[in-house]
Amino acid sequence: MSGVLSRLRRRQDAHSYYLTFAALLLSLTLVVDVVFHHNMDNRWFVWVLLVFCLSGAAATFAFGRRVPVWVGVVSVLVFLIAQAYFLSRSDDPASVIASVQQLPVVAFYLGWFVRPRLALALITTCVIVFSWVMAENPLLSVTGAIGTPVAVHGILGMLFCFAAGMFLWRRQMRVATVDPLTGAYNRQGMLDRLEYQLGKRSLNRVPLSVVVVDFDRFKELNDSRGHAAGDLVLSHTIGAWRSEIRSGDVIARLGGDEFVLVLPRANALEAQVIVDRLREVSEHPWTWGVAEAVPGESAEALLARADATQFEWKRVRRERQHREGLP
Repeated sequence: MSGVLSRLRRRQDAHSYYLTFAALLLSLTLVVDVVFHHNMDNRWFVWVLLVFCLSGAAATFAFGRRVPVWVGVVSVLVFLIAQAYFLSRSDDPASVIASVQQLPVVAFYLGWFVRPRLALALITTCVIVFSWVMAENPLLSVTGAIGTPVAVHGILGMLFCFAAGMFLWRRQMRVATVDPLTGAYNRQGMLDRLEYQLGKRSLNRVPLSVVVVDFDRFKELNDSRGHAAGDLVLSHTIGAWRSEIRSGDVIARLGGDEFVLVLPRANALEAQVIVDRLREVSEHPWTWGVAEAVPGESAEALLARADATQFEWKRVRRERQHREGLP
């Protein structure tokens, strides 16, 4: 039994854990309603929700990280519809209060695990619908048995938990896509943005170029002055580049001293102008290769062409130095 549980735990990620425990928490509130709420005339509906939550929790924990986000979104929509129903019950104060208390759990999920555009649309819809439903419920009026402050606190608590979830989502995305040393995008972050720009280019035919950058003799710098000095050179250089690039341009670090610039709205000649400007503010020399995207080209193929241009330029420069007797 312990071996099975260990394997199941290894399958989990933050999304599956939260979805599982949120479903269990909501199930527990429903169990409390079934056991202690004796005057409930919609008991069948509560049982349906209880079976739905328990089944969802078990299935989510079984599938672990393989559970797609859309499953959570559908579950949230089902539960939000249920909450709107319970909040409208003017003859059942206990159900209204329980529903208000459950809103932050769902809002936090929307903020953390759902893409911002969809999450903002859903939370806006929730605020409008729940505000309207609660305003129509006499229990939540100024003179009602529950009172307006409970409704206001419920909406504010939902918005606070949504904002907290959004903060965690942004931090998670930053960790996943940003290089901690330089603040540039990492490989995955760069590929995401490059593929997005290539998709836009297929629609509007606006030029797009990439520049592959490799710092010259960087290993010698690390060996002679230490890795801390090398890290400082990289961070200072990327900081200087940021003041020279255009809005929408992307700087990414592939690893070590290898970088990529993604330059939307720039053909190869315009990209070279940007490269010349960046070289002037760099404290360490580097070699580059430029490639302009062609219709139907993938991100990998475009990067490979820029990389090949860089290696060719390195080969030409080595041959020139060899002929001139330079080190």
